[in-house]
Amino acid sequence: MFLDIDGTLLDLAPTPDGVVIPEGLPQVLDSLARALGGAFALVSGRSLDSIDSLFPGPWDAVGCHGAEWRLGGQRFTPPPPWPDGLVAGIEAARRRLPGVMMERKSQSLALHFRAAPEQKAAVRTLAAAAVATDAHGLDLLEGKSVMEIIPAGNSKGLAIERFMRLPPYAGRRPVFAGDDVTDESGFITVNAMGGLSIHVGDSPTTQALFRFPDPRAMRHWLNGLDTAIGGHQDHEHP
Repeated sequence: MFLDIDGTLLDLAPTPDGVVIPEGLPQVLDSLARALGGAFALVSGRSLDSIDSLFPGPWDAVGCHGAEWRLGGQRFTPPPPWPDGLVAGIEAARRRLPGVMMERKSQSLALHFRAAPEQKAAVRTLAAAAVATDAHGLDLLEGKSVMEIIPAGNSKGLAIERFMRLPPYAGRRPVFAGDDVTDESGFITVNAMGGLSIHVGDSPTTQALFRFPDPRAMRHWLNGLDTAIGGHQDHEHP
């Protein structure tokens, strides 16, 4: 089982730090991870450190859209893929865009414009220019009210492929749930493996085979799944 966090497990918030962890959710996830023999990972655009701040625990995880990961307690985080000068240039340009926030992660740079949707085109232009002019090999991901610059050659789909070649995932049927355009590569990968792909939300164009309308419905399903395979008492999440 592979689960995105923001917009999938958790309701979206104006800023990444503003999300709320519903009571009982970490216990359900821990129970599912144990019931699945450890074949359970959180797959997020957040860094591993940010994931751990929300869900402390030994679970496997993929951070920064696949650019870093933890598997079986072993963590892989390569050096940052860009010079400080690139970051400084993006930040200087960002200051000229009111309402736009830059989030520097271990392996990516995210430009959030949820508080200023009118800046979308300007943010896209800024991010695309940075990717085009840098020689280190970068890609641009466009998500919900965010433009994110990541090391080239990474995606959630590739991360899931990597995990599925290794124990305890190998030979099993993958399940992946996500909510954003950045999750589509994961849906495609899981579909090709005969797995279960779940889109959370109302996007009219998704490769996912199944849908839940919102994170609350996703949490309700996970709660029921835990009750069914883990034998634990049902918990309703807000």
